[in-house]
Amino acid sequence: MRKQLKIAIYTGTIPSSTFIEHLIEGVAKHHKVLLFGTIKKAVQYNNPNMTIIETPTKQFKNVWLTGIRSFRLLFKSPKLLNMAIRQALTYTTRYEQWMRFSRFVPVLLHQPHVFHLQWAKKLSRWLFLQEAYGGKVVVSLRGTHIHISPKADAALAQSYHDYFPKVDAFHAVSQDMKTEALSYGATADNVKTIYTILPDAVFNHFTPAKAVNETLNIVSVGRYHWVKGYDYALKAIKLLKAQGIQVTYTIIASKPVPEDMLFMVNDLSLEDVVVFKDHVPQDALFAYLKTFDLFLLPSLSEGIANVVLEAMAIGLPVVSTNCGGMPEVVLPNKTGWLVPIRDPEAMAQAITDMHKTPNEQLQTITQQAHDFVKTQFNAKDSIQQFLALYEAVVREHK
Repeated sequence: MRKQLKIAIYTGTIPSSTFIEHLIEGVAKHHKVLLFGTIKKAVQYNNPNMTIIETPTKQFKNVWLTGIRSFRLLFKSPKLLNMAIRQALTYTTRYEQWMRFSRFVPVLLHQPHVFHLQWAKKLSRWLFLQEAYGGKVVVSLRGTHIHISPKADAALAQSYHDYFPKVDAFHAVSQDMKTEALSYGATADNVKTIYTILPDAVFNHFTPAKAVNETLNIVSVGRYHWVKGYDYALKAIKLLKAQGIQVTYTIIASKPVPEDMLFMVNDLSLEDVVVFKDHVPQDALFAYLKTFDLFLLPSLSEGIANVVLEAMAIGLPVVSTNCGGMPEVVLPNKTGWLVPIRDPEAMAQAITDMHKTPNEQLQTITQQAHDFVKTQFNAKDSIQQFLALYEAVVREHK
């Protein structure tokens, strides 16, 4: 029988993104899960193993609650309170100092065995927990924080070189991400690749790919950001239209639509084929995606895009750029189509190839994609791997 641990799964906001919420719920079936941070919207967890420890955003409530926690920490361990103060004073402004202090105190008060930080960019804030009370720090490695941010920020890159060798363990969402972590000084033994958790309910939406009607309906999902490569996707759509292919292209993202994208659609004369769709709630997304013929991921960088996994799980054909960990899941002619980044011509050709694929072969590809994701990304196996990671970190570093 497992010894019950206290695991902090930390993003700083409550609730978190869908895939992290799946992790929280899975871990809480076996261990205590502590959720530190600010509450962005009302949430209620039914599992008694899950505890919310809020850091309020309203000033009066924050000061009052942090004051009470500080007195409790003073009686529990003056040394830890002093450490929280010293760590907070490393920040520049009084506001930053207080906000950091108000977040440090509850963590030091509850002392989770494992502090699982979801965003690598915040590592410098939390590594002191090792010295403070022997807490074990686990860091997740995800797309932007490892592939892009340190390349655009020399100071962040240097901090990775400084701090990565000190981390107790890393969780990488792909093998590609693991390789990137090694370049900053992480050791191979300390980086565990655990694929994203997909809930069983996703797979219940699977149906084999349907025959394409007269118009090819393409969809992408993701925030409006240059890394998502939408400008290259729009150029590919322009090429398809020039070839006489009837096509629509829908981008699902939270509005407002950036001015440069609106200009590009107009400049390429794509007003009649491009649709900007506002955010679709998760519980309605899968049914909505099934109304399309093809999912397009034009990104320049990804870990492994969750929405591609979801598309594969429900039976939607996928064309993806060869970025980050995507070639680990999109296998050419087996589970989808893979194209180079920044290559509208190759993207348009892959879409054309998919469009011309006989329906029987297309159903085979989407079935293989579904089976692959169901085998490699099922929640039960992923949760067990996280539990093993946490328990090994605590056991090996006693």
